Amino acid sequence: MTLLNLLASRSSRMKASEIRELLKLLDQPDIISFAGGIPDASLFPAEAIGDAYQAVLGGAEAGAALQYQVSEGFLPLRKWLAGYMGGLGIRCD
Repeated sequence: MTLLNLLASRSSRMKASEIRELLKLLDQPDIISFAGGIPDASLFPAEAIGDAYQAVLGGAEAGAALQYQVSEGFLPLRKWLAGYMGGLGIRCD
């Protein structure tokens, strides 16, 4: 039995993903990719992201951080942003 019998007939008409084909090139050491969306991983602020993760999810309020919020956004953050923007001379309500 071949697995092809299990696929829908439309799967034979599928085309290769352009992104998938581009990503294959990244495995070649002599290729320098200027494609958008593939930054140098050494530039990621992994430690800062880990610290932020711990600050939000490492405490007693972790459950609240993972819940849905009002669509207007988290009020303390909105107030902080309005104050920050106000300090830049941008009026926020």
